[in-house]
Amino acid sequence: MIRVHHVGYVVRDLEIYAKSLPGLTLEKEVIDPIQDARIALYTVGDASRVELIQPLSDSAYTWSHLERAGEGLHHICYEGISASDIDDYIRRYRLLRVRGPIPAVLFDRDVIFAVTRQRAIVEFIL
Repeated sequence: MIRVHHVGYVVRDLEIYAKSLPGLTLEKEVIDPIQDARIALYTVGDASRVELIQPLSDSAYTWSHLERAGEGLHHICYEGISASDIDDYIRRYRLLRVRGPIPAVLFDRDVIFAVTRQRAIVEFIL
């Protein structure tokens, strides 16, 4: 069953941005060499999660998003469906697969990124 895993934000500084959002509790923080980013996962309440992504250089996947759009919402992430079901989901909803599967150091699992026709980024955890 597909469900929301987290909502991801691209930020310039993890600590400063985390302090601006009420109720966050740090779950895990990593340096992801694949994404060239410092990434932290926070819980909010019982089950909600927020991911903060701080690109470390202009070679980071999220650098151009931060430069173009500034800090803020970057993607929504889903889990609970198989890789083949993700492909079906991407076709059914006419998404464009843009990256993956690639290892996600924060989750110790692979992820796939897609973009909606409205240019919203969707991440799927395998």
